[in-house]
Amino acid sequence: MKSVSRAVRFTLRLVSMLLTAAVLVVSCTIPSRKRISEDPSAAFIDRTYQILFQKGCEGERFSFWFNNLKEGNTSAVEMIDMLMQSFEYQQKNYTDEQTIDVICRLMTEKEPSASVKENYLRYLNNGVTYRCLLSDMSGSQEFTALCERYKVNPGKITNLEGRDQNPAATVFVGEMYEEFNGAKAGAQDLNNWSAGLLSGDGVAPFLNKIVTGSGYASKAHSDEQVVDSLCRVMLGREANASEKEQYAEVLNNGVSISYVTSLIAKTPEFKSRCESLGMVPGEVILSEPRDMNYELTSFLTRLYTRFSGTRPSGEDLNSYVEGTIEDPSKVRDAITEMFSDPESQALLSSDDDFLSAVFEVFYGHEPSSEKVESYKIGLSHGITRERVLSEILKDPAFDEKMSEYGIDTHVEPVVPEKVIALTFDDGPYTPVTMRILDALEPYGAHATFFVVGNRVGNYKECVIRATNMGCEIGDHTWSHQTLTKLSADGVQSQIGDCASTVYNLTGIYPHVMRPVGGSYNTTVSNNVGMPMIIWSIDTNDWKYKDSQHVINEVLNYVKDGDIVLMHDLYESTATAVETIVPALIEAGYTLVTVSELAEYKKVQMENGKAYFSMRG
Repeated sequence: MKSVSRAVRFTLRLVSMLLTAAVLVVSCTIPSRKRISEDPSAAFIDRTYQILFQKGCEGERFSFWFNNLKEGNTSAVEMIDMLMQSFEYQQKNYTDEQTIDVICRLMTEKEPSASVKENYLRYLNNGVTYRCLLSDMSGSQEFTALCERYKVNPGKITNLEGRDQNPAATVFVGEMYEEFNGAKAGAQDLNNWSAGLLSGDGVAPFLNKIVTGSGYASKAHSDEQVVDSLCRVMLGREANASEKEQYAEVLNNGVSISYVTSLIAKTPEFKSRCESLGMVPGEVILSEPRDMNYELTSFLTRLYTRFSGTRPSGEDLNSYVEGTIEDPSKVRDAITEMFSDPESQALLSSDDDFLSAVFEVFYGHEPSSEKVESYKIGLSHGITRERVLSEILKDPAFDEKMSEYGIDTHVEPVVPEKVIALTFDDGPYTPVTMRILDALEPYGAHATFFVVGNRVGNYKECVIRATNMGCEIGDHTWSHQTLTKLSADGVQSQIGDCASTVYNLTGIYPHVMRPVGGSYNTTVSNNVGMPMIIWSIDTNDWKYKDSQHVINEVLNYVKDGDIVLMHDLYESTATAVETIVPALIEAGYTLVTVSELAEYKKVQMENGKAYFSMRG
């Protein structure tokens, strides 16, 4: 690297000086060595040759340098520069340390101090050339005084390469290059990088381009190795234990290297170091979605890792975060998608693992023992994890947690144009209930089943399937008793026993009840402990057992907000429902549970109050 560029520069300068010398030869006689031996310039030439080559300068060479120094065609430092570029000097093969010693003796007449030598060695070791040292010392008081004594012009070094213009910056670049590429930088790389660093937006943006480039990114680095490299380059020292822990945790939570680079770039220590090196610190402009909201990215990373056993890729995280930011409601979709992956299902093999993972990621702690117990009950009897997860995601506590991540996941439900609630009493009964569920499922339609408690144990599969489909299980007493004939204790017993049976199967207590025959009085109202759901359309399916009659009663009279009464005990009712459901969907109705109907119609249902419809 030293031979070609230096030789070319030396040749060009030498040719110029030879032409000057030729003119002098023609115009005057070359002065004799004896006549000028007392001239201080001659002593300077001899001194320079002795230090560089351990010999004097004679003949035409001496005359050449003497005439050029005297005529002002060459300065003292230019002479030293050209001699150090000569083939004769290159043959000396001086070490960096010897080169520093030579330059210091030439220009300051003394040996370099330990600190000066250490600093210059660092320069040379990182790609700065000896010309930078010449330029540095040419402005010193020692060199100025020396030149005055020898009656020569000190001069200055011109046309410095990019890497020599700011040696401290070049050292920074050299160390950065070696840290991130595992090899010393070549002269051209140093020149290009130094120019880019000094003319760009600052150190941090330039460094960020390097660490996010394909060369460094293609290497497999641990988070701790990345942190070590960034601290060594940006702070000029090893990362301490606290920094390693902090920054490694940040990377582990899914953000990019750019995010950590930006954090270090904001520290006073980095800014101070840049200023001391004469460089602009700059600011890292983050562009990846995962770097825009650390808390959200951290949450999604923990979620993905806990559900899959592996960290998500940067591309996946960008997709999840971007989708969530654009539409916060999609965070639930992202969670459901992660959980539904077969690998996740296999990883969380037990219900305990599943619940622990969900609450650990969502809330950072275990939920109340009552909640855990209720979910375990449902899961143990066939309630799917998807259904449990959907219930957890509906919990207001989830919205509160998401708000800590800066996103508002509370979404007002889009109210369909027309909604009604189909309700079924007196079941469950597998032959009929299952057919009704078959009719509802293709459309994602929901209904409310007011079950009789003492029947639930014989038809568990109906209740489980209905719950998994998003249908609602209501309370229709334990043994189909007319509640108006009972005491307060009797009412409480009938309702409580049925509710406990449903809970012990699904893990969910009924939220609504229907009194048998729609009969209620003050005693009933005061003791049911739930809203009482009556009806606005009675199909009398129990009386006629005629499917066409049921179809007509519903399709001819139904209105938005209606609550329709049927019974899931009769095959004729199931047959009617198989026609009613698609017909209502075709007519623009959305089929919902009673509780969903109340939510859409913004009705705050009260315990003990009777509701015949939700028409508003």
